[in-house]
Amino acid sequence: MRRSIIPLLLLAAAGALLALPAQALQITSLTPEGEVSRVRQIVARFDQAAVSFGDPKAPAPLSVSCSDAQAGKGSGRWTADQQWVFDFENDLPPGVRCTVSRVSGFKSASGAELTGADRYQFNSGGPFVRRVAPSYGKIDEQQFFMLELNGAATAQSVQANVWCAVDGLGERVPVKLIEGEQRAALLKSINAGKAAEREPLRFVTLQCNRTLTPASRVQIVYGRGVATPSGVVNNVERRFAFEVREPFAVSFSCERENAQSACLPLRPMSLKFNAPVTRKLAAQVVLKGGGKSIAPKFDSDNPSEDSVVDSVSFAPPFAEQTPFTIELPAKFEDASGRPLAAPENFPLKVATGPMPPLAKFAASPFGVVERLAEPDGVALMPVTVRRVEPALAVQAKSFESSPGKVSDMSPKTDAEIIAWFRKVRRYDSHTVARGQARKDVRGPLPRVLDKNDTDVQTRMVSLLAGQDGVKTLDLPRAEGGDPRPFEVIGIPLTPGFHVLEIASQKLGDTLLDPRHGAKRTMYVRTTALATNLAVHFKLGRENAVAWVTTLDQGKVVAGATVRVSDCTGKELATAVADARGVASIGGLSPQPTSCGDSGDEGGGAYFVSARAKSTGGAGDAQGVEDLAFTW
Repeated sequence: MRRSIIPLLLLAAAGALLALPAQALQITSLTPEGEVSRVRQIVARFDQAAVSFGDPKAPAPLSVSCSDAQAGKGSGRWTADQQWVFDFENDLPPGVRCTVSRVSGFKSASGAELTGADRYQFNSGGPFVRRVAPSYGKIDEQQFFMLELNGAATAQSVQANVWCAVDGLGERVPVKLIEGEQRAALLKSINAGKAAEREPLRFVTLQCNRTLTPASRVQIVYGRGVATPSGVVNNVERRFAFEVREPFAVSFSCERENAQSACLPLRPMSLKFNAPVTRKLAAQVVLKGGGKSIAPKFDSDNPSEDSVVDSVSFAPPFAEQTPFTIELPAKFEDASGRPLAAPENFPLKVATGPMPPLAKFAASPFGVVERLAEPDGVALMPVTVRRVEPALAVQAKSFESSPGKVSDMSPKTDAEIIAWFRKVRRYDSHTVARGQARKDVRGPLPRVLDKNDTDVQTRMVSLLAGQDGVKTLDLPRAEGGDPRPFEVIGIPLTPGFHVLEIASQKLGDTLLDPRHGAKRTMYVRTTALATNLAVHFKLGRENAVAWVTTLDQGKVVAGATVRVSDCTGKELATAVADARGVASIGGLSPQPTSCGDSGDEGGGAYFVSARAKSTGGAGDAQGVEDLAFTW
């Protein structure tokens, strides 16, 4: 009997639940409400599922009506089962009042009837600024401004409630409305002319009613009280800040050895204008000195005289240790007609100093020297020197920071060549990480001058100091006294790969930071291959071939030993060139390993070398082993 009563009670309870009315549907939030300056959408959220989401025929729970019927056009849609939105076709203009009313008899999919407030109201408030022009940069002392509003505003309310606030001036500066041709030109320049023709009261063009002080700060204040023609006023003040440009000025610059030195004769001299100048007027600037009058050069290729420029330069070389003057044309002014603020600075007197010290290899960080290009068969690496130590003496295996030394080391194996090739290439940039320098340099590193400086200047460290197998090379001594004149010296090289490094205190004293102390040394380096061989390499999906020829006569080299290594120096394959000078190689992947700092420019590459005994060409000795390589 007890077992039969329990199911009957459960059925009765379920029936009672089904008989209860569904819980009422209510709106939990509706936006916007009150005064809102920018309205494009109404969003209503409900406390429970109101529709079966995805049903395109689901009815609207609310109706929307606005005081401006045209502005209030739009459409509603369900974006979720508990959210309904109404999208206006455009942003509501100012002064529009809208009412959102509950649709009588609306019920949810479960039968719950929509209850709560009958209506909700909001308005779009007074006119507000949507865009201001100019929006950035320095402004003119008599700058025109354009304020694009979200709707019409009366000129009287703008005149009364918009003003300029100038730093240091304790009073409001009224604005002057720009009309007529000036207004049309301003609106056209910012692509607002057509829109302003359709809605003229939505575009305000104005100017501060006084000339602004150069280098001052100013604000356009859009105050409370700007009103629509219907009388709805703005209740939010906005400020737009600007900086007035500096007085028209011209500055001179040139490259110097240090701040106290005269201009370097091999670098340009430049004038920079802080405001645009017409090209026609700038072309009349002239540099005089050394018996010459030098015309300016322009960065822009636009030859039109009506174009404007912000700088001119004078191209080197200039006579060394010579005084110059820069003369401006009469009535020199910027493109807006402002005269130069300090005309007494011109003609400007400048001067060049002596030619700077120089030590530069003909090729860096790598170059090929043809061994048999000269009649005597001696390979010479050209190095250009000027105003460095008179005696570029040679060191024997000790590579301390001594002045005027050229160091040379000849790696033998492919792995050594690859390692040094990559290292010197890495140090061809201006700086290298201090941690990397600790790995590469055996001597002390330059001291840290700035706690935030984590790099080392590559020209301040020697890569060969303390290395084994380093020798010295004799260089011709300078004729006459110090300083050494401008000349090109040939460094004799034996066949093979070389790492070359010049150390000069003259360069260091001139070009390195004085905070590093006296006798600071600067290093210049390169790698060079002295050879009469050329190796050509082709890589395919199935195999690869290398072809070895001579440089002087282009003849094939039979019997040359060809080796292929990856960019880390690991040997992968070896072969011997046949009678055609061709070596066939198999087993190589068509995708080489990438090291990123070798000759592959960041992509994958193989290092392919060829070695052969010389056959004794013109001026060449019998039995000399020649070496060539390619990436």
